[in-house]
Amino acid sequence: MRVLITGGTGFVGRHLLDVIDSSSKSLTLDDVIIASRSVPETGYDVETISWDVTSNSVPNLHVDAVIHAATPASAELNARSPRVMFDQIVEGARRVVEFCAKQPQPPRVIFTSSGAVYGEMPPSVTSWTEDSKLAADSLDAKNAYASGKRAAEALFALAASEGVCRPTFARLFAFSGRHLPLDKHFALGNFVRDALSGGPIRVRGTGTAVRSYLDGDDMATWLLLALSSEKSVNRVIHVGSDQAITIAELAHRVADRAGIDPEAEERVVIEGLTSVIDGRDRYVPSTDFTRALLGVTEVTALVESIDGMLQRGRQAGSFRA
Repeated sequence: MRVLITGGTGFVGRHLLDVIDSSSKSLTLDDVIIASRSVPETGYDVETISWDVTSNSVPNLHVDAVIHAATPASAELNARSPRVMFDQIVEGARRVVEFCAKQPQPPRVIFTSSGAVYGEMPPSVTSWTEDSKLAADSLDAKNAYASGKRAAEALFALAASEGVCRPTFARLFAFSGRHLPLDKHFALGNFVRDALSGGPIRVRGTGTAVRSYLDGDDMATWLLLALSSEKSVNRVIHVGSDQAITIAELAHRVADRAGIDPEAEERVVIEGLTSVIDGRDRYVPSTDFTRALLGVTEVTALVESIDGMLQRGRQAGSFRA
């Protein structure tokens, strides 16, 4: 199977390459083409192309499958320029559909959508199920990211109805892992950064928001299993953990793994601030259907994933141990 991965140098793409390289399964790096806006450096001997999926052109090559992960995940962009966020997601999906239409046979497509499409979780709900019909308010500009993902899903669904591609709609939730940026809006990445700098770990909000974290390697494994499964065609799957944790608990978990003194007066600081880039109060998936469909499990515990992030940060030499 020849696979094109868009956004191959991002969090999803890097974990995909790591898992493909370390796996003994049929897919190898020789089967992979990485696409990015500039010719990407991946650290692997893998074919690369320059392709901005929001441009008006598509590459002239043939593949059997596409993992479309070249969509922005920037809370700052969503708050500052919601129209730009929406357009980038939708135009990227449109170009990938055009690319699929040029293939000799309808390719398999894994579209990395988002659990954000469901909107704010009602008090009566503890986790989103794969068949939930609830949706983020499309009239609220702060939901531009979610609305863009919904629109992109519709484009792939329409393309599937026309025989252009065979998609799986992989709604991604929150993740941990060695490739998670430490300097973006991701709370876990910020906590690891603070811990590597000696602390204190700063929680910008109240710490009461609830998340769950799947390790990036597990995420990549689930996506690759979905790619190889005919049962996932035209299906929504959830890629995430169902093990809920508050942000404050997460900060203390990172402090524990980093060895910050439990008696330190300012080990974890709760700042209690609010911002337009704040996410959902509760953001946790049910993965029962996905687990049954694909036979997937969570292999890497959150503490192991945090340990890997701390180790990578220390090896990078940017922080004191």
